[in-house]
Amino acid sequence: MRMFGRKGAGGRRKMAPAKIGVLMAVVTVAIGVALFNKDRIATMLSPGDVMRINFAQDYKLRENLTDVKVAGVPVGRVSSVEENGDGTAMVEVKIDDGVRGKLGKSPSAAIRPVTLLGGKYYVDLVPGGDKGTPDGDIPVARTTVPVELDKVARALQPSALDGARSTIAQLDKTLDNGGTAAIDELLADAPPVLVPAGQVLTAAQGTNPRTDLPNLVHNLESTGRVLTEQDGRLDSIVRDLSSTSSVLGNRARDIASAIETLPDTLHSANSGLSRLDTTLGKLRDTADSARPVARELNKTLEHADPVLVKARPLVSDVKNLLVDARPLVQDLVPASQRTTDVLRGLNGPVLDRVNGPINKFVLSPWNGTGPYTGSGSDRPFYQEVAFLAANLVREAVVSDRNGHVIMAHAGVGPGSVGGLPISFEQLVSQLIQMQVQKPEGGPR
Repeated sequence: MRMFGRKGAGGRRKMAPAKIGVLMAVVTVAIGVALFNKDRIATMLSPGDVMRINFAQDYKLRENLTDVKVAGVPVGRVSSVEENGDGTAMVEVKIDDGVRGKLGKSPSAAIRPVTLLGGKYYVDLVPGGDKGTPDGDIPVARTTVPVELDKVARALQPSALDGARSTIAQLDKTLDNGGTAAIDELLADAPPVLVPAGQVLTAAQGTNPRTDLPNLVHNLESTGRVLTEQDGRLDSIVRDLSSTSSVLGNRARDIASAIETLPDTLHSANSGLSRLDTTLGKLRDTADSARPVARELNKTLEHADPVLVKARPLVSDVKNLLVDARPLVQDLVPASQRTTDVLRGLNGPVLDRVNGPINKFVLSPWNGTGPYTGSGSDRPFYQEVAFLAANLVREAVVSDRNGHVIMAHAGVGPGSVGGLPISFEQLVSQLIQMQVQKPEGGPR
């Protein structure tokens, strides 16, 4: 089968008109299909990550058309929606690169209307949990779907619907009777007030918004009920509050001065509390070790009670003794001053002599000189004097009516002979020394 017709004058083959029409039809169909599926193709060809979200129901989500946003900024689109057997819907979304890592480990998702009246919806991803990427799919427990106004209306009672209609009618009359101008003034004055108002509302939520604000509202309700139970109570409170306000107004300067010094006071209190915290920490660390001591101390105090009872008379007598001893203590003051003067006099030459030659003589061994040479010993002088005193005491143990008698024993020895140049003991000692010093081999 020939695809081309005959050659023309220039040598080129010309395409048959029928085949050109078929080709144009195919191209047209392809372009139509591409245009019809342009959203699907754009979603498939766009780069990014795929996330799976399990919603409680398929709530008007359109594949390749419903936007996915984070904090109102579009970051992707819904790529597919599948209904599960239990009525839930598994939704796959394709988000831009880098968005998954900013959602945290436990993000949540919600289907929200673009406008208050609904119609078009989008998927809102809310970051949550620790930093990182989500751990698997987002479960139903972390997803929400919108509640339409018609469903709320069907759940209300007829009387509530009538009240809502009446309220809307009254609101319309209010807006016609100058309410619109008041709203315009409010909108003009609102921007500077919104930031402080937001701070006040944030503070009103407390440290735990789930419980603090509801508890506050509940307590205010209880307070209002108590105030309205008895007539005149609220009026009395208002009068007392007026008196209190008057006093505060009259003492405005004092209050301002107190507030001015309050930061320094709080700083000092904070420093004191920090030191007290350190003390309490040390006390907590030592409390376990001190408990056995406290138990034993309790027993000691129980035994000490009778001792204190018996010691009470002694303490009374000691009181009188202290009264009598007061003059003695007063006399001790000049005596101590005189003693100080005496000690200052001893300090110097006296102590130097005692620490010098006297101390040396008392502690040195006794060695005889002259005719008493060789009669000493290795014992110090003070021991020899002590032995002499002890021997005298022992010799004087005998006493009569005239007093103590020192016993003396008569006897004869080698040293009893007098008139000789040397004593017999000295002569023997010199002969022994000569014998020792005699050289070996000499005459004997």
